[in-house]
Amino acid sequence: MIESVNSCLTCKNLVDSLKCSKHDLSVEINNVCRDHSIKKAFSKLSDCASCSSYKKSDCPNPGHSAPGMLCFSWSSY
Repeated sequence: MIESVNSCLTCKNLVDSLKCSKHDLSVEINNVCRDHSIKKAFSKLSDCASCSSYKKSDCPNPGHSAPGMLCFSWSSY
C-alpha cells in the first residue's frame, strides 16, 4: 500500500531553496517538524497552471512559469 507522509516538501512554510520560513532554517527533503502545515490540494498533479499566482503580478517566477512546471511558491486557489 502506498501512503502519503508528512515532509517539508508538503509544508506551506517551505520557500525557495528548501528554506523553512517559520523556523528560518535550511531543510532536507525528508525533514518534518511538529509545526508541519500541509499545503492544501498539493499533489503530483500540481503545476503552474493550477497555481493561484499563475500569470499574475504576484507570481515569483514569471519568466519561467508554464504548465507542467512547479516551484516552491505554488499555492491553491
